[in-house]
Amino acid sequence: MNIVGLPAAVVEELVGRGVAANKSEAVRMMILHYNEHFGVRPLGQYLEDELAIEKMQALEKQARDGKRRTLSEKEALAKYAHLR
Repeated sequence: MNIVGLPAAVVEELVGRGVAANKSEAVRMMILHYNEHFGVRPLGQYLEDELAIEKMQALEKQARDGKRRTLSEKEALAKYAHLR
């Protein structure tokens, strides 16, 4: 990414002050700030989505590794018949 002019100066200042560890982090911070400012995608929703994805991936890995068994539709309906 080629950043020039005032945006480049702002990035350099953030890194220089130690607010960001490097230019990439400074750009990510600015993107998140504008996301919050304009309400493009609420950060809380994003974090919830990320946690849900991580959880689903972990469950899938456990099932693949034979550490978790999933129920078929028939088994689940039989097990929870009282909820119908």
